[in-house]
Amino acid sequence: MMRSLRIRLILLLGVAIVAASAVQFTTSFRTAMSQADKLFDYHMQQMALALQDSPFQQEQWYSSPHDNDNAFEFVIQIWTEDGVRVYQSRRYSSLPNQGVLGYSNVTLDNGDWRVFGVRNETRMIQVAQKLEARRSRAISLAMKALWPSIPVLLLLLGVVWWVVTSALAPLDRIGRDLANRNADSLAPVDDAGVPQEVSRLVAEVNSLLGRMVQALQAQKRFVDDAAHELRSLLTALTLQVKTLSRARDETARTQAIARLQGGVDRASHLMEQLLVLARQDPLSETAPGTLVSLADCVEQASDEMTPLAFSRQIELRYGTLPNTRVRGDVESLRMLVRNLLDNAIRYTPEQGLVQVKLVTDDEHAVLSIEDSGSGIPPENRGRIFDRFYRVPGTNVSGSGLGLAIVKAIADRYHASVELGQAALGGLAIKVKFPLPEGISQPEN
Repeated sequence: MMRSLRIRLILLLGVAIVAASAVQFTTSFRTAMSQADKLFDYHMQQMALALQDSPFQQEQWYSSPHDNDNAFEFVIQIWTEDGVRVYQSRRYSSLPNQGVLGYSNVTLDNGDWRVFGVRNETRMIQVAQKLEARRSRAISLAMKALWPSIPVLLLLLGVVWWVVTSALAPLDRIGRDLANRNADSLAPVDDAGVPQEVSRLVAEVNSLLGRMVQALQAQKRFVDDAAHELRSLLTALTLQVKTLSRARDETARTQAIARLQGGVDRASHLMEQLLVLARQDPLSETAPGTLVSLADCVEQASDEMTPLAFSRQIELRYGTLPNTRVRGDVESLRMLVRNLLDNAIRYTPEQGLVQVKLVTDDEHAVLSIEDSGSGIPPENRGRIFDRFYRVPGTNVSGSGLGLAIVKAIADRYHASVELGQAALGGLAIKVKFPLPEGISQPEN
C-alpha cells in the first residue's frame, strides 16, 4: 500500500498528463496524416492540370533500364485518344492502367495506388502514387511535426514534481519540527506559510497541544495538592503515634488510639476520593454510557447517606422521583449524588433539612439538592469545584474533593452544574443532564 502522499500525487498527476498527452498525440497524428493526404492529393491534381497542354511523345519509354517500385515520387502516364500510352515518367513492373477521371484507389500486385486522372481534348493524363510510400512519407512528416511534444511532456512531469514538492514543503517542515521536539515540548506548531487546506489541521493540532498543556498543568497542580494533603495527614498520624507511645495511663491511651483511628479513617477516605477522581480524569478513555435510571441512583445514594444524616438529626427528603433515564453508568452517577448529599449533610446544622428533587423539561433532566445550611458566599462559588479547595472559615472536616468529583463526573457525561441560593436558606446545587434522543421519559 502506497503511503507517500508525494509519490501518490506525482503518479496520479503524471498518469493524467501522459494520458492527456497520448490523446492529444493521437488526435494530432491523425490530423497530420489527414492533412498530408490532402496535400499529396493536391500535388497530384496540380501536376495533372499543369501537364494538360504539354506535348509528350515517348515511343521508347518501355526501354528504361531502371525499376524503382519503392520510390516515393509520383508516376505520370499519358494516353492518346486511341488509348496508346505516349508517356511514362518512371518504369515500374506494374502500373495502373488508364482509369476513371478524378481520384481513385487501385490495387495491383505490387500494392495499393492512389490515382488522379484528368482528360483534355486529345489525351488522358494520370498521376499515380503508391499508398505505402505515401503513408511512410505522411508518417515521417507527422512525426517531425509532433516530436517537440515529447520534451514538453517531460517538462510537464518535472513541473508536477516541483509543484507537489513545493506544496508539501510546509508539511515536511512541520514533521521535522515535531520530530526534533523532546517529550516536554508542547509549544504550538508554527503555521507560517501553511496552505489554507492544511491550516485547519495545524489549528486542530495546536488546539490539542493547548488542551494537553492545560491538562498537564491541572494534573501537576493535583499531584502537588495531593502530596501536600497526604504529607499533612502523615505528619498528623506520626504525631498521634508518638502521643500514643507516651501515654501514661489507660485513659490517655484510649484517647490517643481514637485520634489515631480518626486519622487513619481520614487518610483512607482521602485515598478513596483520589482514586475516584483519577477514574473520572477527562484524559482517560470514556466508555459509551448506557441508559441509567437517575431516580434509582438517587435512592441508592440516599440509603447510603441516611446513617450520616440520622447521626446529625438531619431530615433527608426526596419523596417519589420520576423514573428519568439518562446516559451514563450507575456507579459514577451514584457517586455524584452521594457526594452532593455528603456535602449538603456535612454543611447543614443539626436538625436541619436536605431536600432532593428530580424534574425534566424538553431537553434536560434536572437534579437539584438544597439544604438549610449557611450556604456559600457568591465570591467563593467560582472556586468551589477546585480540588482541595475549602471555603475560608469552614470548620467541617473533609478532603475538599467531593464537589471536584461531582464536576468531573458531570463533565464526563456532558452535564452542567449550577450553584444558587436555596429557598431553605442554604446552598442549592442543580445538575442538568441532557436527555437521550428517541427515549420516552415519564411526566413530572
